[in-house]
Amino acid sequence: MSSLVAIIPKTVAGTAASILSLSHPKTGQKCLVYFSQGQFLELFSTKEKYVSWFVGDSVIGGEPLTIATPIDPIFLVLPYLMKKPHLFAPLDQSLVDESFPCAMHLSETDVSAVAEVKDKRLGIVRFNKEKTLTWLTGKVERVVRAMKGSGVEPGFNSHLTDKEYERYAAGIVSDYVSPILSADLHDRLGIEVASIEDEQPQAKRQKLNEEPMKEKVITANKEPKIKAPKMTKSQRELASVNTKGMKSMASFFKKK
Repeated sequence: MSSLVAIIPKTVAGTAASILSLSHPKTGQKCLVYFSQGQFLELFSTKEKYVSWFVGDSVIGGEPLTIATPIDPIFLVLPYLMKKPHLFAPLDQSLVDESFPCAMHLSETDVSAVAEVKDKRLGIVRFNKEKTLTWLTGKVERVVRAMKGSGVEPGFNSHLTDKEYERYAAGIVSDYVSPILSADLHDRLGIEVASIEDEQPQAKRQKLNEEPMKEKVITANKEPKIKAPKMTKSQRELASVNTKGMKSMASFFKKK
């Protein structure tokens, strides 16, 4: 019998829960969400091949570790609101998704922070870009405060400036929104979207340009041509002697 080894918040531990298959707000690919007590928690699993875990007095082997982290359901709803940004519509109708029918679990989400609400009772709403960017900016500020409060300094840098903290925080928030919203958010914050190379640590950036280095190394490792040492006058005279017809020194030591 297989077991699930998971780390989940105490607030939902031991309560009835469902595992939902939902569309990831950035990629549109399937992501697993733990739903319990009205809370949504994104599930991440390790990919280690050989692992064992101590759970109480037992040792469980061969099972991945799953971690459940809270996710604001508004992130999950945003892609559906953005499909028809100019139309008011009931939220439950906007969430109809044949590929991810579990999206209907999001129908009770309060989306007033990112949408105009025409009828709260009927849940008739419309996406609002300005409100959404203001809401996302608030998320970035919360991430910055969390990093500073915990002493986290991303990457290999230390003593980051406020703008650098903001840039890293915007990158984290952008992992949960579409590329279009991410670009708008960076523009709102006055931050340039980093290129792939800029995001790479120094060691990885070096690998991107290591081909010329390899050529240099190969050239440097070639065996150098060894110059013959200069001969003394006696050695030159000995080398010039005609040895034709003379026995070699080794012939005197052969068995007869």
